[in-house]
Amino acid sequence: MAEDRMYLKGEEKVLMQLRSLYASYGYRTYKMSRFEEYDLYAGNKDFLVSGNVITFTDTDGKLLALKPDVTLSIVKSIRESKGAVARVCYDENVYRVSDRSGTFREIMQAGVECIGDVGPVEIAEVVGLAQKSLKEISDSSILTLSHMGVVKTFLRGMPEELSSKIIEAIAARNVPAIDGLKEDYPEFSERLGKLSDLTMLMGTNEEIYGLLRKLSVENNIIDELKAIVSMLDQKSVRIDFSVLGGMKYYNGITFRGYVEGVPVPVVSGGQYDKLMARMGRKSKAIGFAVYMDPLERILETTPEYDVDVVLVYRDSDRLEDVVEKADSIRATGRSVVTLKDIPFSLRYREVITVEGGAINA
Repeated sequence: MAEDRMYLKGEEKVLMQLRSLYASYGYRTYKMSRFEEYDLYAGNKDFLVSGNVITFTDTDGKLLALKPDVTLSIVKSIRESKGAVARVCYDENVYRVSDRSGTFREIMQAGVECIGDVGPVEIAEVVGLAQKSLKEISDSSILTLSHMGVVKTFLRGMPEELSSKIIEAIAARNVPAIDGLKEDYPEFSERLGKLSDLTMLMGTNEEIYGLLRKLSVENNIIDELKAIVSMLDQKSVRIDFSVLGGMKYYNGITFRGYVEGVPVPVVSGGQYDKLMARMGRKSKAIGFAVYMDPLERILETTPEYDVDVVLVYRDSDRLEDVVEKADSIRATGRSVVTLKDIPFSLRYREVITVEGGAINA
């Protein structure tokens, strides 16, 4: 398997590694159609990475859409069974506006969804898989983690208009914007002050837990967050309360993942029990997506050589000798192409003849 990877492009290598990782945790591959009825997305546009959807009319008059998202399709299709947990993974093309080009593109996306009787074990498993996914992509990565319950603690009873402004400000780490709301909403001045403090919380994880208690965050929320963080590689995890999912869809743990050299998240996920309820489902759920589009920034590397070894043979060489020689070279981990004549444009490290002699080229 390791030898096979040398022939793959950067994106293909990552996808192969992710498939292997998810399979080792018992996740089965989920395949789906390229399109869905548009109504599935129209009612949940806030959940989508991009609200722009490519639509077309089917022969029977139904309005269809090239899928901009995978999670909604899985939630719609998954069978619920009391006490059961469905573990599915995918690598599928989605169709949305690219971060890089600003135009519609077919974009590869991978991910996992864990749906059903989801509890602490499953939550820890999925968050751990998100961190491991980042490590498959890059040796230098960070998983940022939050808990929706922390922010919701301070939003209870607030007008929806105010809550929306606060969430937008927290996501942007815009403390002056939060403080500026005190004049218009003096009755919430104390809570707005705590939200400002929350937005700028920094320090070790233990220090943050202590500060959350000082801000009167409920102990059960702190304990949930602490339990998940304790299961992760501490060198590449950070608590960050600006990591917020849509309030209509997410609850509990939310997270984003970053790798060096890419300025936007390449992993995003969390618990989405509220989305399940909106779609008429009783199950709980957690999952994440790995966005391949921004990874092109670091995976688009042009190899120095097209092949390691060119094995030159003649018409007089025996077939079994050519095959045996090529296989013996591949067994050392090098790529081999067998040729009688070498194209001028081919880039290679070494030329070897079937008799075994290396040719300086």
